[in-house]
Amino acid sequence: METFIWVWPLLSLPVMAVFFGIYAATRSQGVSLWRSAAKCGATFTAVMTAVVGAVLQDRGVQGWLLVLALALCCAADFAIERSFIAGVVGFALAHAAFIAYILLAARPVWASLPLGAALFAAACILFARELRALGGKGAALLFYPAVLAAMTALAAALPFTAGPRYAIFALGAAAFAVSDVFVAKDALSGATDRQRNGALLLYYLAVYAMAFVQL
Repeated sequence: METFIWVWPLLSLPVMAVFFGIYAATRSQGVSLWRSAAKCGATFTAVMTAVVGAVLQDRGVQGWLLVLALALCCAADFAIERSFIAGVVGFALAHAAFIAYILLAARPVWASLPLGAALFAAACILFARELRALGGKGAALLFYPAVLAAMTALAAALPFTAGPRYAIFALGAAAFAVSDVFVAKDALSGATDRQRNGALLLYYLAVYAMAFVQL
């Protein structure tokens, strides 16, 4: 079993890289079903990593909750290319599932509260100009960074409250938050293809790291 933990990445990460390469190389061709399949295929590699871990390590309800969260990310990847709002809702649901997974792993600690508040405040400051321009719609969009900040802050405590193996999950959650900052900037202010590809690569590594905690 210990050997398999290191064999699986050698099998799955190249698959994820191929899907990412196809999507990134054909970005200029616009939205299409097969390009969305490539985008979702990379995320699905993380889903399958979580499934393999849930089965082989018998992770129980908690493990399948992580599978659900990652599957919601996969669905949101498809939706966000067609409707930004639908994609945001999908990712918000995924983060809610991540939060439920974290709460099953360990009790929350008070230290997560100021960290979450600081992360949310940082997001508000970073996007202050864009939020003012959006007016009332901007206020509604604050729901997503609030959920994201909560998930990231709770995940950061897991290595100390649930065990060191959760360090990779915490790192993945942090990387997820950073990638989302670039995605939001792109949606609100625009970004270069290099920035978009960098944010997407970071996102794929994030969901894979979060899935890898199952193995």
